[in-house]
Parts: sequence; C-alpha cells; structure tokens
Amino acid sequence: DNLSSDDSYARLLEDHHNGEFMIPVELIQSGGNLGFAGGNNIGIQAAYESGLEYIWLLNNDTVVDPHALISLVIEMEKDQKIGIIGSKIYYYNTNLIWFAGGEVNEWFGSVNHPGLREKDEGQFNQLREVDFITGCSLLLRKELIETVGYMREDYFLYYEETDWNVRARQTGWKIVYCPQSIVYHKVSLSSGGEQNISPYVDYYDIRNGFHLILNTYGWSRVPTAFSSMIWKSVKKTLKIILKYNNKGKRIHYLFMGIWDGCRLKRGKHPVL
Repeated sequence: DNLSSDDSYARLLEDHHNGEFMIPVELIQSGGNLGFAGGNNIGIQAAYESGLEYIWLLNNDTVVDPHALISLVIEMEKDQKIGIIGSKIYYYNTNLIWFAGGEVNEWFGSVNHPGLREKDEGQFNQLREVDFITGCSLLLRKELIETVGYMREDYFLYYEETDWNVRARQTGWKIVYCPQSIVYHKVSLSSGGEQNISPYVDYYDIRNGFHLILNTYGWSRVPTAFSSMIWKSVKKTLKIILKYNNKGKRIHYLFMGIWDGCRLKRGKHPVL
C-alpha cells in the first residue's frame, strides 16, 4: 500500500485477519506516496529477496481472466531470453483494446499503443516482440533485476516502466506481448479516468517523455526530444481549450512540465 488516502489498507488488514484470502498474502505499507516505481519497487524487492522466479506487476484497477498469469508463465518457460512479458488488455467490460504491445519513438520520447480503442477482431492475436509492456500487467524474470536493476523512481509517475523496458532491451532481454493472457482495465482511476484526467498528468507526460530520451538514449537526442516536448505541449493546449474545464491550471502544468524537463527536475509534480 502506497499510503492510500482512503481506508482501503485498513480494510485489507481486516480481511486478512478474518481469513478472507484463499492464498497466503503479505501486505506491505510503504509509509509514504513513493510514486508508481517507488511503491512497486518495494514489492518487487520483497518478491525477489524471497527467491521467487517470476514477479507480476498488476494495476489495482484491473480484473483478470483466470488464465492470465499462467499464459504469461508458459511463454516465459519456453524462452529464457524473455525478460518481460505482458497481457492483451481490454477496456473493462468491453472487447475494445487498450493495450496490445507498446511502441517507443526513440528520437522523440513518445509512446504508442497500436490498436487503441479498436474492436478486437483477432488483429493482435500473435505473440510478438514489442518495444515495451505496460506496468498495468507485466511479468518479469528475477534475473532481469540482476542485469537491469529496479525501476527508476525519479519519474514518480508515468514512463518509468517504459524506461525499464528500454533498458532491458538494451541489455539483450526480449520484451514480449502475449495475447493469450487477458486483463480488463478500468483505466486511470487513480488519476481521474480518461474522461476526467487530472491536470498534473500532462505535466508528467511532457517532462518524463523528455527525460526518457536523456536517460536511455543520451544527450545527442536532446534536439529531437525538445522539439517533441514543445509539439506535444501545443497539441495538449488545444485539447485543453476545446475539451476540459479548469483550463488555466492545466495549461500551467503544461508549462511547468517544459520548464522542469529543461532543468532536469525529477520527482513528484508541484502542487498548483
């Protein structure tokens, strides 16, 4: 638990005490909001140190098919070069695709979900290597920790698992999408949902996309990464003007994202 602001942790403790879980469960309290990577790294480290061979990251706003995990493990067992493998992810209660393997533009620091919001008609039913697997449902091999390390925590939110995937690929691991593993995602509930996204989300998208390029591909790509940051900001500004309320705060976060990206500021977003 990454210091939840509701009573969910207390309820989990009560359920655990009352024997509600059908399998052994260890509950860990982080003691603070450490961001996506910081919170997950605590759990990953605990699993790694206990000697587990595989570690599964799964968002708290997901519902999983009964065969989701075993499908991932089966493919891991077939190929020892697979370091990270992930699921086909639908929007909750639909057959619309949210994730079927990710693409990274290594010059501009942008990411893409091919097939996003498409009706699933089997167009993504092939096991294949991809650029990244989303942390929404990501299975990793323990040896990846030994060669790549943990997720960088200074992103705080967004792009940290993309950075992790890129570094894994750069060290020789395969990143694989497995369509037999099915997960349903309630999408961004922790940041307001797709239709009411929190103003600070654009801050991380602008800043962390720029940092992704610097961290994984080096300073030679600063010109293209900076150009991408400005272009994304222009598009996001137009979207804010046309679609969202609270426009002033949202645009302020955009400009703070550019400023903090350029001065290499990391960590949690400013409170405006």
